[in-house]
Amino acid sequence: MSNPDEQTEGANPTIRLIGLGETGVKLVEILAMIAPDGVVAHSLDTDNRSLSRCHQSRTFLLGQTIPCGLGTGGDSALARGAVESDSDELTEILRGTDLVFVVAGMGGGTGTGAAPFLANLAKQAGALVVGVAATPFDCEGIQRCNQAIGGLRDLRQVADTVFHFPNQDVVLMEGADIALHQALEIANRHLCEAVLGVSRMLLEPGMLNVSFADLQASVQGRHSLGSVVHVEASGEDRADNAVQKLLAHPAARGGEALKYASSLLVNLSGGDVTMAEMDAVTAAISNHSPSAKLVVGVSGQGSGEALKLTVVIAHAGKLAGADQESAPPKPDPTGQTSDLGYSDPFTVPDTGSYLDLGKESDGKNRNGFTYTPPAPTADALTPECREDLIRVAAKEEPNRTKRRKIIQELLPLEIVSKGRFEKSEPTIHKGEDLDQPTYIRRGAVLN
Repeated sequence: MSNPDEQTEGANPTIRLIGLGETGVKLVEILAMIAPDGVVAHSLDTDNRSLSRCHQSRTFLLGQTIPCGLGTGGDSALARGAVESDSDELTEILRGTDLVFVVAGMGGGTGTGAAPFLANLAKQAGALVVGVAATPFDCEGIQRCNQAIGGLRDLRQVADTVFHFPNQDVVLMEGADIALHQALEIANRHLCEAVLGVSRMLLEPGMLNVSFADLQASVQGRHSLGSVVHVEASGEDRADNAVQKLLAHPAARGGEALKYASSLLVNLSGGDVTMAEMDAVTAAISNHSPSAKLVVGVSGQGSGEALKLTVVIAHAGKLAGADQESAPPKPDPTGQTSDLGYSDPFTVPDTGSYLDLGKESDGKNRNGFTYTPPAPTADALTPECREDLIRVAAKEEPNRTKRRKIIQELLPLEIVSKGRFEKSEPTIHKGEDLDQPTYIRRGAVLN
């Protein structure tokens, strides 16, 4: 934490919001309208129609290979090719940026395929990369949900951390009778509040500051799933109410997310924050996460009635292969992710291969649908696996029924029956009986 008197305008980190795909563009356009000074918003898409509706963010049409800028039709590989073709221009945009939020909806084409590549470009440019991913409702179908799993995992592999916002959490929280437009509105609000909360935490001066270095120390290089919770409370017991809302928030998992956190960045704002309110909030959070590193910030921004509480929940888990010196995490037989420690309704395995995706999660990656892994290719089979398959096939061979000798039957093509016209006069033309088939008259052999 730093003294506000020592901060200057030039000390603030450069923050960019990059929205990818239709969902990412919509969210970044909303964020651009209410983001604090110092945040630059960009909307990137392969569909020119979604970009034409942007008025607050800087737009960029991805892909010279996409005909007429009409999107990818859900093809994530096509989106990947589109963003790769513009890598030089995108690298120039990212140059000199300290923190990049890569905002995308997973499950479609552009967000799923382009977000991991853009996150990697941002890492190469020297930025701290935070993925912000929204995943589909269960009712959107198995294929879309499976594609979202792959995109989320790919994004996590290159980003320092990924803040995951499952749309299905809204259904679990509000009930299945909620209207679709209301569910989407709540899901979008949770995501936008989280990104804004982190941005304000880093940019707005306060009496106690959570610095960009604190965020770096918490998430850099971890390649883990994280959470951000932003709540507001008012009234005489606003601190206690804020804690209750924090624990009731779907991202907090009833306090389980706090329990398994490695670092917690807590920021309070809302006029005059009293010492009693600070003690109440930090004590409640510490009770749920006694071993986590706690960094607390307090700013005077906001109204005097509402207490705004933002908590960044960071985990220490790493993806297998993200750090060659560290051993990959062992699979959890319960299907829980090793870095979260608690059950997530949209589990993303830590393995480096999609072939193990269904294996680790028992084919149940999310309530309501099962993941069917692709059939392994011959190259993917280990020598031991090949030997097992040969041994099993050899045992089954004696039990197989012997094949009968196949006999090719001959059709009675030479027999010509006139049926009811048997007694009628034949049709003779130039000495040929036209009632006979042509192949017989010409002596052609068909059998």
